[in-house]
Amino acid sequence: MLHPFDFPGGIYPPERKDRSTLSPLRRAPLPSQVILPLCQHSGRPATPCVARGDHVRVGSLIAKRDGLISADVHATVSGTVGHVDSAAIHIDSDGQDTWQYLPPLDWRKTDAPTLLTRLDDSGVVGLGGAGFPTHIKARVIERHAIDTLVINAAECEPYITADDLTLRNYPNDVLEGAQLIAALCGAQQIIIGIEDNKPEAIAALEHALPDSQPARVTLTVIPTRYPSGSERQLIKKLLNRTVPSQGLPADVGVLCHNPGTLLAALYAVRDGQPLVERMVTLTGEAITQPGNYWVRLGTSIETLLSHARLDSTRLSRVILGGPMMGTSLETLNTPVTKTTNCLIAATPDELPPAPMESPCIRCGACESVCPAQLLPQQLHWYARAQDDDKLTSHHLFDCIECGACSYVCPSHIPLVDDYRDAKRRLRYQQIEAAKAEHAKHRFEFRQARLAREEAEKQARRQARLAHNKPTDGNASNESTSAPPADLRSLRIAQTAAKAAVRKAEKVLARAAQQEPQQSHEDLETLLATAQENLKAADLQLAQARESAKAPTAEDTP
Repeated sequence: MLHPFDFPGGIYPPERKDRSTLSPLRRAPLPSQVILPLCQHSGRPATPCVARGDHVRVGSLIAKRDGLISADVHATVSGTVGHVDSAAIHIDSDGQDTWQYLPPLDWRKTDAPTLLTRLDDSGVVGLGGAGFPTHIKARVIERHAIDTLVINAAECEPYITADDLTLRNYPNDVLEGAQLIAALCGAQQIIIGIEDNKPEAIAALEHALPDSQPARVTLTVIPTRYPSGSERQLIKKLLNRTVPSQGLPADVGVLCHNPGTLLAALYAVRDGQPLVERMVTLTGEAITQPGNYWVRLGTSIETLLSHARLDSTRLSRVILGGPMMGTSLETLNTPVTKTTNCLIAATPDELPPAPMESPCIRCGACESVCPAQLLPQQLHWYARAQDDDKLTSHHLFDCIECGACSYVCPSHIPLVDDYRDAKRRLRYQQIEAAKAEHAKHRFEFRQARLAREEAEKQARRQARLAHNKPTDGNASNESTSAPPADLRSLRIAQTAAKAAVRKAEKVLARAAQQEPQQSHEDLETLLATAQENLKAADLQLAQARESAKAPTAEDTP
């Protein structure tokens, strides 16, 4: 079914997908060693829970998530932990490939909290490149009413075909994973958005579409255009809903997941398999055996490319991700992670270096292709002038960094690089401001604590004096102890502190989902401040309640 809705802008770069789709799906060899980074997801790095010399099996928990936005990490080979540091865990394989599964669950008969805990315990994150924890995304129903789950199968960026092969080989499992997530978020309909350049995947989905399920499923084929796979643009194309500035799909009742994530979620719940492997597209003209491979996380990229018969004499560079939004690797001595969806081993002729930058000629081409309807030319000038107020007023953070503006620029200006630098600078300022605010709160807490302790000390001293002082038989005993604390005011303060923590958690989750690859240290600091406020409020209320229960001087015989 074709849909009449559309989004502005977009470009038509060469697709170059055939090299990796002509070969069947294969499995990469089991690595002899894996290096598992503690941060292969958005948010904070996981915390190691194993030590050197420990024996692990495939699926053993080796690092626990740290904080709200984080994810567990599991062993991807069986063997011995060789090295643990603050960045990664090394495991030497024993070659036995012994697995440790979680108990299988029937998602149709299991309550939502148990399912969310299973997704959390399995370390499942978004496999489209964002790496946002899936269990946090599924909890969106706590803050938003979701009516539609979108399966983002557009896979619009050139070269990448992992989702295409996922749908060709596992259409039934992907649809079952979609029903699982739809049940968790309350969606009544599921829409599959797929570009028309994937006929085999479309045919597989049409064959697998269920007649009746808890959520109704619709397959929508859209014309191939970059970046139709961006969430905002796909939602506009499929549903004609506009995600607000600095907003999320959930703001318009939509949740988006790519096929790989839905497959991983189903495996975690139905089969009890933590996220220990993923499908990776290996392509580029410097590879003689391109295709899509199931790869254990932590496998060396150098080893993986060698298996695909990399011709190093023709190699110019290796790009992690796609040519539009990916990054060039400085070294191949780096591991495959949860967010590694594609590796392009390009020759010099295939993806030549960018020409020398020239002055802007104000042609307006960048504006005409911007899918977010921004003003790339003005953002470029304000970014280089470091005019932060103008950058904010021109919605810099609505830029999805798709690279369409840079692609069409006749002056070869690296526009997206300018925007990224400006975003980093603004985030740094936010982090420093948050740290200063955090330090101020800590100082105020300390001063308040010292004042409270001194007042309590004086009250106890006066109570002892009053107790020991001789009294006139005709005079009534008067308590000189401090007046009881206002419990009602303290309870109100505690309630406000709890609300502040919930708000800080929501803001952090929203920001991490909007820009999962960026640091959100400022928001984590604000959340820590709110949590300290709550601890202080809890302590003050508890102490006041104890004081109210304690006997006064006049109660003492």
